[in-house]
Amino acid sequence: MTDFTYDNLGVPKNPLNPATIADPEWADPGLAGFLVKRPEYLVYADANLGKHKVPTLRNVGLGSCEAQELAGSPPRNCITKAYMHNGYFKSLWQVVHFYNTRDAKPVCPGDFTVDEALANNCWPAPEVAENVNIDELGNLGLSREEEEALVAFMMTMSDGYQTEAP
Repeated sequence: MTDFTYDNLGVPKNPLNPATIADPEWADPGLAGFLVKRPEYLVYADANLGKHKVPTLRNVGLGSCEAQELAGSPPRNCITKAYMHNGYFKSLWQVVHFYNTRDAKPVCPGDFTVDEALANNCWPAPEVAENVNIDELGNLGLSREEEEALVAFMMTMSDGYQTEAP
């Protein structure tokens, strides 16, 4: 389940990302970072600033602590996943909640972690403000119950499919 495109979802800068810690002014340019290095594609760089590959949902819950918790089991031998290009979100519910409320909440007054943002009912400004998708997400109007139902559905997309080694 992906549309195989690149998109800027307005994901906040991750203050816990080692690249951000090393250089707080740095921002991941996304696809534009590649295009700007190729003379034949340079003309497309500005339009793709901050855009990242839209991920697939295949096996999103496979092995995750979140999937075990949703199944009612205490997490054991599991993986705490980080989501988005910079690892800002630590659970699939946080991602869904962000998609649902990015434009409905006020902007946090600083580079908050996801836990700080949720505790203060705000979202930090996008890591890259150019080209943010405002047509398909940001204020979906979903209830908490609907967000959780979406997460439960996405967690079922663990089909075990693996390609054969060459």
